[in-house]
Amino acid sequence: MTTVERARLVAAQLGVLVTVGALPFPAAGVRLSDEPVPVCDETGEVLLWRHAAGDGYVDVAARPGLGAPLVAVVPEGRVEPARTSARPVVSAAARIADEERYRQRVQDLAHLAQVLKVTEPVVRQFDRGLVEEVLRPRVDTRELSLCGRPFRQETAEWATAACVQVVLDFYRYRYDQERLAEELGLGTEEHPVPGDEHDVAPALETLTGKALTAELTPTPTFAEYRSEVREWRPSISFVPGHARVVTGYTRMSSLRLIGASFAGLLVQDPWEGGARWENYDATTIVGTCTARVNLIP
Repeated sequence: MTTVERARLVAAQLGVLVTVGALPFPAAGVRLSDEPVPVCDETGEVLLWRHAAGDGYVDVAARPGLGAPLVAVVPEGRVEPARTSARPVVSAAARIADEERYRQRVQDLAHLAQVLKVTEPVVRQFDRGLVEEVLRPRVDTRELSLCGRPFRQETAEWATAACVQVVLDFYRYRYDQERLAEELGLGTEEHPVPGDEHDVAPALETLTGKALTAELTPTPTFAEYRSEVREWRPSISFVPGHARVVTGYTRMSSLRLIGASFAGLLVQDPWEGGARWENYDATTIVGTCTARVNLIP
């Protein structure tokens, strides 16, 4: 399958998500670029294709192992080479399951594109009645607002410090990244070092004098992220070599074409300094840290 053909199927799915209100994406005939930017893993193999789309971009899987063609959507953001992505380590059984899920989604999206007459990689709104008839969709979506300073990591290794800073800002605790890096063992600004997600929960509790209770979960489910957002709490999501803050979710399920469904997380990425909607089913998540206020009886 060519990059343009993949983009056409993703455009069909995006058009549906926009039509039913599951994603905030411009839908006035936005074309996904025919010449995407490759995003590679640490071995140099292309992991996904980044297509310019209006004022933002869309990430499309370059290989079936990601489990779904649509990987991420950025409504507004610069298209530029991303930081190198770590190659996901999965078992043979998990890889086979991911590839089978990818094939099923491609098959369903190809059928969807045919019914909706999507012949080019152009995102547009469809007739709502037709979409309802074809998919019988159910939509659930929510976002929470952050407050405080601009969100960007100050060194290449301080993504975790930036995420902790955002969570603390949300609860009105003000710390600079240099102080947080010291607490998390991330070195200095001149000599930063990678951190460990296991240090985050203790740091959140220590830095708030136990006003927050923090917990690290190694294998978070979409339902757990959904629950945190619905309780108006941001959480820190860890992927191989990186960390982001989750501030929203969206889910569109189809009663007729399962492969057209979408479960997305709104993540604030300190590397890019902006927000992106990531496909939960196409993202390798290695842990999440949640924090909640200790209420006085």
